[in-house]
Amino acid sequence: MYLKRLLPNFSRPFSSASIVALLSGIFMLPAHADILISPQRVVLNDTNRQGIISLHNPGKVTRAYSLKWVERRLTEDGQLIFLKEGENPSSITSMVRYSPRRVVLEPGQTQTVRLDYRPPADLKSGEYRSHLRIGMEPLPNQSNGGDINLGDQAGMSFRLEALMSFTVPVFVRHGEGAATVKISAVEPTMIKRDGSTSEPGLIVTLTRAGEFGAYGRLVVYQQMNANSPVELIGLTEGVSIYAELSSLKRELLLKPGTQLPPGSWVRIAYEGEGSERGQVFAERAFQIGK
Repeated sequence: MYLKRLLPNFSRPFSSASIVALLSGIFMLPAHADILISPQRVVLNDTNRQGIISLHNPGKVTRAYSLKWVERRLTEDGQLIFLKEGENPSSITSMVRYSPRRVVLEPGQTQTVRLDYRPPADLKSGEYRSHLRIGMEPLPNQSNGGDINLGDQAGMSFRLEALMSFTVPVFVRHGEGAATVKISAVEPTMIKRDGSTSEPGLIVTLTRAGEFGAYGRLVVYQQMNANSPVELIGLTEGVSIYAELSSLKRELLLKPGTQLPPGSWVRIAYEGEGSERGQVFAERAFQIGK
């Protein structure tokens, strides 16, 4: 049994180059974006009541965007769904103000959106959340966004003008609280990559307790046998489990060509990102087929 050898090796930090190489094998980043948004998640609390979101236009044409609050809920299978007005009991729209509400970005220009958290006196301890929607608006005599060519038929050309929108989750954490997360189940499975060939993957179930949610990345390591090195085979970033969820199930796509033979050891770690960076929420090691 080589689990004792495997676990110390897992604690070794991996270089940035190995992380980039793994990510490039799992997915391709788009070559063009109409807007760059940073950060993609904001956390406000009793000691940090102001926040900023930077919007940058990397393109060659002027773009306009409107901003407004929307409510979304995270399901146990990791899907974000929109809620109707009044359906989110943890909404922050009455306690967080933002400005401006509309921006026009020239090519290469950056605009800062400022957030200001003002808690009411009777606010109960806990985590609250809404999403800030950043939606593209049409400008006069200009294409509305991404043009989608639908082809030609009977001498006519069809094009669809797409108005894109993005949502940034904004969290308020009031009072003293924490999140306890466990990796309660791991199941090997086959996942289709880009809708084509099925390759080995993992279905991971996280369980959460406490007043706050958690945010991080799932990192997967593998050791084939006692004489083989520990390898990084999977990395899924931006994994959230909101405070209203007690469990979350995610499919993890592994590095292309990864095999999970019986007897090999796998370790999964849920590591904090953003304001939780440096924290290891949970980890689990297991042997395939055991």
